[in-house]
Amino acid sequence: MIKISADQINHKVGAPYYLILGSDPYLQHYVQTELRKSFLQKGFDEQLTFVIDNQTDWTAIYDSCQAMNLFSANTLIFLDFGEGSLNAAITTKLNTLSEVLTPGIALVITLNKITKSQENANWYKALSDKLVVVNCTTPDTLQLPQWIKNHLQQQQMTIEPKAIELLCYYYEGNLLALTQIIAQLKLLYPNQSISYDEVENNINDSAIFTPYHWTDAMIANKTKRAIHILQQLKINEFEPLILLRIVQRELILMINLKKGLQQKSLKQVFDEYKVWQNKRTIYTSYLNRCDINDLFNLLAKLTEIEISLKHDNQARIWDAMFNLSMQFMGLDKC
Repeated sequence: MIKISADQINHKVGAPYYLILGSDPYLQHYVQTELRKSFLQKGFDEQLTFVIDNQTDWTAIYDSCQAMNLFSANTLIFLDFGEGSLNAAITTKLNTLSEVLTPGIALVITLNKITKSQENANWYKALSDKLVVVNCTTPDTLQLPQWIKNHLQQQQMTIEPKAIELLCYYYEGNLLALTQIIAQLKLLYPNQSISYDEVENNINDSAIFTPYHWTDAMIANKTKRAIHILQQLKINEFEPLILLRIVQRELILMINLKKGLQQKSLKQVFDEYKVWQNKRTIYTSYLNRCDINDLFNLLAKLTEIEISLKHDNQARIWDAMFNLSMQFMGLDKC
């Protein structure tokens, strides 16, 4: 088995089986397109796509593996799970599929994620020796600058480092819009190094965030980033009540962690509440900065906002959310 990133796909064509893992729509489309072109050049003229869910006709998929095309003996099959995931019934179908694959069949499976236990399935083990796993997860805030640099190198473009930071700020989480603006810049400023001002004159705020980006930014005390994310959530008309629920869970967790630290070590408390390893550093810093009384005050403030929201006071709800963000980061004590 070989594991690669999406931008390495052109260097790893030729394998019979591919597993596209990750939910980024741009990266998924890019990898699928490159694979289609590569297999077409190799004589895989018949290319079939099946959307996988609980109503999928697996007999049609099995038949496509066994039926000889009149014009081509080579068939490329795409199994696209969309937003769906593996379950026991589908795993059984995949196990059967792996048993009927022939050398003339190439298989590309697109799946948002796979668990360690699911990797123990028969189909996964059967394909693994000839399988290429392609990571199509959206680059996070730390990975994005390097991703942009790699993309610029492929496009034979040069952009000032500060301008790359600007692209990260305005296009995080939205690779489609990011690649579109880079293509636009290439047309506007061919054969030259593109400056910060030239980028700034052509950008718009197209970043896509989740509420968890917001809470992580607040816990990490990244004020500018937290406010930017909240602004984008507002623009995209994200439901405020859902945001309040997510912050509420974080606050209750923080309170329980602070209480636990009175008798146990940090590691013991983190283990008890199953805090992810990649979040323990920012949680530790936040717990060292905050006081448990401040956390209770935040919880009371959040309750006030929710009561206000339920009385249909939509006009000021986002102002209250911004104030809550500042208070969460210790910049506006109540």
